[in-house]
Amino acid sequence: MIGALWTGISGLSAQQKALDNESHNIANVNTIGYKASRISFADQMYQDKIGKGAKVQDAEKIYTPSGTKSTGVAYDMALKDHGFFAVSNKTSTGTSETYYTRAGNFRMGDNGTLQDAGGNEVQGWAMSPITADDIVSTNANVNVFTNDYSNLIATDIIKHGTYIESYSAKMTDFDQVNKGDDVSVYSGYGIKSKASKENDVKELVKNYKDALSNYNKSPGASSQEAVAQVSQINFLGTEITKEKSKLTVYIDGSPISVEYQVRAARKSDDGTTDLTSIEASQIATYKALADEISKHTGYRAYTITDENIDGKTETGSAIDSFESFDTFTKSTKDKDVLRGMIQIEGMIPGKEFKVTDPSEDSGSGSPVFGSVNGTTSRTVAKEGIGLGGLVSARDALARAISGNQRDVYTMNELNLNGKDSYSFKFSAYDKDLGKTINFGSSINVSPTTNVDTIISNLTSGTSPAVENFNKYFTALNINGNLVIEAKEYDIEFSSELFADSQTYVASASGSSYNFSGQNAILANSQTSYTIEIPQITLSNGQTIPAITASGGTINSPADLDIFKGKLNDIFANQKTTGGAPAKMPYKADIINGNLVITRVTGASGAPAANFPASLTINKIAGGIDKNAVASGRKGAGGEFLEIKTTLDQTSAQNSLQLRLDTLNISDSPFGDFSVDKTGLITMQQDGAKFIIGQVSVALFNNERGLLAVGDNLLKKTTESGEPTYNINNDRTSEIAGGNLELSGANLSESLVNLMVFQRAFEANAKSITTADALLTTLIQLKR
Repeated sequence: MIGALWTGISGLSAQQKALDNESHNIANVNTIGYKASRISFADQMYQDKIGKGAKVQDAEKIYTPSGTKSTGVAYDMALKDHGFFAVSNKTSTGTSETYYTRAGNFRMGDNGTLQDAGGNEVQGWAMSPITADDIVSTNANVNVFTNDYSNLIATDIIKHGTYIESYSAKMTDFDQVNKGDDVSVYSGYGIKSKASKENDVKELVKNYKDALSNYNKSPGASSQEAVAQVSQINFLGTEITKEKSKLTVYIDGSPISVEYQVRAARKSDDGTTDLTSIEASQIATYKALADEISKHTGYRAYTITDENIDGKTETGSAIDSFESFDTFTKSTKDKDVLRGMIQIEGMIPGKEFKVTDPSEDSGSGSPVFGSVNGTTSRTVAKEGIGLGGLVSARDALARAISGNQRDVYTMNELNLNGKDSYSFKFSAYDKDLGKTINFGSSINVSPTTNVDTIISNLTSGTSPAVENFNKYFTALNINGNLVIEAKEYDIEFSSELFADSQTYVASASGSSYNFSGQNAILANSQTSYTIEIPQITLSNGQTIPAITASGGTINSPADLDIFKGKLNDIFANQKTTGGAPAKMPYKADIINGNLVITRVTGASGAPAANFPASLTINKIAGGIDKNAVASGRKGAGGEFLEIKTTLDQTSAQNSLQLRLDTLNISDSPFGDFSVDKTGLITMQQDGAKFIIGQVSVALFNNERGLLAVGDNLLKKTTESGEPTYNINNDRTSEIAGGNLELSGANLSESLVNLMVFQRAFEANAKSITTADALLTTLIQLKR
């Protein structure tokens, strides 16, 4: 009888546990991602072939996918098949434990990471930290997107085998800063108008988009950088000799022409030759054609020479012809331009264009044709492939938007009289080193009368300053102006020109002192002067004290006319030794572009014998600004920024950061969150899409071996085994963004089970009462 009691009690215990489990299922009928548990009963040990009751062998989760509901909340995710989200409860001490869940009601935590409702951080493949190699910026001080970068160029996501990249490129609005190149400086040297720069950018934006799209279509293709076409044409110069004659060349079948540019005879730019009017006009006409070609979208044209820059000229049949061994040098020097050669450079990498029929027409209607370089000395366009094509398109676009920095010093800033000396100081930001390089010592410029000597001073020698100059810059003589150009579009630099102090002495010649030649003075608003005038005795015997630097300073005269006026003011505002107003017996004039001071003799002046043998003007040392009009960026004056983000799907699991400012993508933290079916997370801001992470799906060999610990969390056990992750979540459950998985508890089934377990409980209770009644009867028999 006692055995029957214990058997009934085991049944009561088993059915009670079953009731507890079913009540738990009913309680969680609305719990997101909940999986119902079921009880597995087993009979207990046997004695003489009679069992001793029942027990609960296992309470196991049933991991069958449940239905989903759309929530419209971007952070919500639902697993549509087997698998689990991994979450980590990282603490401030750095310790953490990983749990697993089916509940995808996620959110952005206060630290910017993707978290579940309990504050645990969702795990996955995190975006790799952005490095300098991932950023292409024309502004060394900007490496994240800001509000200034208001124009989206292109954005795309590139999927490779084990990693994913996103490319996003933007530019600033350059409409207000875009300006045409200064004609007086850049004629014949790839000059661009404001409109043509804008059109170039538009065309190169299309080219960049195409290159990015092609890379997306074939990310595994071999990489080949595109090559821009460079063609040369040559004119004989026999017919371009008078008004109404013209030069013409065809590009892709469209004619580009300029008429004869009439110019007066003059001295050559090197001062060695007298140019006839025809020669001066031909030089202007060749430059005008190059300028006209440059106005067209996608081209820059330059006057060139195929003689070596050291002066070695071609002879015989090589003159006025193209050979395979030719090397071409851009030049605006008179003797080079007169050769009649023009180089046409394509700005769009990989784009081929056809140059035909360069001709000159005297107006007779019978043109004389020149030649187009068809030898291997030209550069043939080569189409880019894959990443190489994208890099080529990007660099060409960045150059058009911003362009290489150019600092220009014209003759209005330089006093090349063969006497004045200068010093240059430079610094440049090196992107690879991530810092500004100060060149240290100055580069001294010796007195000269031409720009080429300055270039030689800047580029010749082995001093650290010169070596750094040659590393970062190119010095050019363009139409007699000194142009210092950065070698790359992403080099930011500072140049400072300092004029050394100088003394100009003009000896008396007849009745005047002529400050010309090496004593010529330049007035450009940047340099100040002092004049020294000795004491002088007038015809009436009175004396006027000497003028010294303290009273004879002329501050930054804008031009020689102002300089002259200031001098005459000084002369007029003197007093004699007796205190009466007087006037220095001198008069300043500008004659043939030079300052001339004339002696005034007679009643109000001074006897000729009283005048000094010479007059002295001192230049005060100081800085000289570059030419503001001609200096600036070679491109449209805007800024370009491309940022690449990378997701390495072979990296270790980590928390997923969502804030764009923390990720060093943008100075604005938030964007539009989205997740695709593979768990790939993108954040979109102002149209640009950034890959910032991928939620991983954990798989287990025995998912029923996971241990439920509450809060919708599960722990791995030795029975469940270690989780496995597939690259790109391949062959795992799809993830439905904006959805949540419903509870797996079936209310109808659970209510039925409650009645079944209740009946079983009552039946087991009845077996106990029956056994108890039998036991009572036996006890009464004994009595």
